[in-house]
Amino acid sequence: MQSSPLQTLVTRHICTCARRNATLRPLSRTFITSAARSGNAPNPAFVGSAEDLKRKYRPKDEDHDPSKVEYAQIKNKNKRATAGIIVTTIAMFGTVYFWPGETKLVKNDAPAPNVPGIVPDTSVAVDTVETGTSSVPTFPKMITLPEGNEGSDAMPIQGDQEYQLVGLGIRTVSFLGIQVYVVGMYIAVPDIATLQERLIRTQDSVATTLVPGEKNKLREALLDAGKSEDIWNEILKDGKIRSVFRIAPTRNTDFSHLKDGFLRQLTAKTQHFSANKNDQSFGDEAFGQSVDQFKALFSAAPRKQLPKGEVLLLSRDAKGRLQAYYEDPKGNRTKFGNIGDERISRLVWLQYLSGKTPSSEGARKSVVDGVMEYVERPVGTVATQVI
Repeated sequence: MQSSPLQTLVTRHICTCARRNATLRPLSRTFITSAARSGNAPNPAFVGSAEDLKRKYRPKDEDHDPSKVEYAQIKNKNKRATAGIIVTTIAMFGTVYFWPGETKLVKNDAPAPNVPGIVPDTSVAVDTVETGTSSVPTFPKMITLPEGNEGSDAMPIQGDQEYQLVGLGIRTVSFLGIQVYVVGMYIAVPDIATLQERLIRTQDSVATTLVPGEKNKLREALLDAGKSEDIWNEILKDGKIRSVFRIAPTRNTDFSHLKDGFLRQLTAKTQHFSANKNDQSFGDEAFGQSVDQFKALFSAAPRKQLPKGEVLLLSRDAKGRLQAYYEDPKGNRTKFGNIGDERISRLVWLQYLSGKTPSSEGARKSVVDGVMEYVERPVGTVATQVI
């Protein structure tokens, strides 16, 4: 059956509308679903803007308070400083308590000579003794110096009087125990018997030797601050005993520093004796002039420096006069000054031998050990020590 033109036109229109509805139906569903999903999403205005979030997590104003910031910085600095002090203290105590100490000296005696007095035993091969420090490892057992005041102050001289080592020790400064120099005390060989007699007389006025009990009593007195000063002061004041202090630096130094150390001790000793109203021997003008001479003595040294390897010798003759010598590394000595007032040399000697804080406690103890070897034998029969 053949359709009419009108029917054909209507049919085409219906088909076109049907196809169009089929295309639009999925799109509508998609739009509705998207809209629903969008409705469930949070509203950006409800959550807050980016500026609101920045404000929320921004540090509070008090966190930037300048006073609190400065306090925190100071606190951190104090913590670091405290830690540094603790580490430094541990290091210092480790150095003091674990550093190798002085080696103990072993003392022996050579056979006593058959003649009175002390005559060195030249057959003994030991010529030096250990000091206990690697900086100045040894000290000579015997030294020689000129007799009396012979020799020019400015010209090299050769010694002709033998002196024997009694004891030695290391001069240290500060609580760290920094070594400054090694110092040894020497006694003129012929005068050892005189020293022996003087020491024995402090315990017994008629004895010629000391028994063990008296010997221990003398040792305690020589190590006591007050008694040691009384004993050595009387022995030195009476004179007749020639002695020498040999000073060898363990590090480079100069005569100016040595002078300052001697003057501090000299001033302290002078004030100590001046406090005694019964002893006015250090208050006259002549003594003040002698102190000035002692100050100038170090300026007259051949050179300003006294490096390690060189030696300063301070000798005291039978009348208490002080002489100063410089010794170069080759052993050549030059005398560069002297002081006639025996009080100066006496106070310098007392710095090492007596008092509560001697210049070298090790030297004081070593000297005491040395003289104890003298007093246990009859006067005039003490043998030359071989340390």
